[in-house]
Amino acid sequence: MKHPEPKVIKALALAVRQYPEVLEWLGDWKQQELDSLPYASSTPALSQGRCQVLGELYKFAKESPEIMKAKSL
Repeated sequence: MKHPEPKVIKALALAVRQYPEVLEWLGDWKQQELDSLPYASSTPALSQGRCQVLGELYKFAKESPEIMKAKSL
């Protein structure tokens, strides 16, 4: 994943804190993609890539408040 600038980390951390529904939505979307992965017969590589990107995005969003606090952004 491309490392975001500090201002992006701060913006995402604030969004996740103020609107936890965003993180919940990302988690639900990630889980939906993971659940459908075994059935992706036509383009499994595309589905795997989508799962990987969503997983990284979800992890980053979830950890952004701690990253912001640790770096004192």
